[in-house]
Amino acid sequence: MKRHAGKASLGRLTVAAGAPAASAVSQRSLIITGSDTMLILNQRWAEAYGRVNPRVSVAVSGGGSGIGINALINGVTDICASSRPMRKSEVDRARSRGVVVNEIPVALDGLAVCVNESNPIESLTMDQLRRIYIGQITNWRQVGGSDLPIVVFSRDSNSGTYGFFQQRVLRNQNWGRGVRFMPSTSEEAREVARTPGGIGYGGVAYFKNRPGIKLLKIAAKEGDTAYLPTEEHVRSRKYPIWRYLYFYTNGKPRGEIAKFIEWVLSKEGQSLVEEVGYYSLNP
Repeated sequence: MKRHAGKASLGRLTVAAGAPAASAVSQRSLIITGSDTMLILNQRWAEAYGRVNPRVSVAVSGGGSGIGINALINGVTDICASSRPMRKSEVDRARSRGVVVNEIPVALDGLAVCVNESNPIESLTMDQLRRIYIGQITNWRQVGGSDLPIVVFSRDSNSGTYGFFQQRVLRNQNWGRGVRFMPSTSEEAREVARTPGGIGYGGVAYFKNRPGIKLLKIAAKEGDTAYLPTEEHVRSRKYPIWRYLYFYTNGKPRGEIAKFIEWVLSKEGQSLVEEVGYYSLNP
């Protein structure tokens, strides 16, 4: 499956033949389903677009990228929001249902790693982070911190962030036995904030300036400079856990779906990306 890292367009990725659903056009309503990471961003887009085009209502629901992908494959959403690229197996399943998988990057994110604000640790390497999450490092003193057990929090398996983290950080290794899986990034942040030894990860917008937690700097490898997931470091790719956030549609979008996505990619739509706490596609 081809990947595109340049300027977003509406015809991002066509995998199989088929016709996009027209229900949203006739009903003057749009449905966005999927990524919990993108939920607050999608809600802001929906609210703002309602003022720009009051004839169209945009209904937003979360549940995780996996939920959104299944909804797209089953023809029950106009737009799937996903914090990870669709897998080949999902594309193949979509093809078997006559679905044209069309990929549209809509924002940039630095997947942030947070700890309790009382933790003296300031940075980790990617390898240290991996070993914490697969259960090889279990006490903060093993990475230069206090003698305190590490309490590991993660998103659950419906989350695209879970899948991205497992692939990018864990290198597809198994999660450690003690990992506590959370149904939302907000709950993950809450647990880390009230757990002195806690560590969690998620979209940077959920952790910025949140009471009780602090973001860690991450280094690509031992000896490299560690960076925070700031806009500058994400855009320069110095922060090693960056990613695109995606919309997926069934075929090249048309009608009201196309108009909405064009607005999301416009200067006005991308300014809301920055307001929410993620990073726009165009500096």
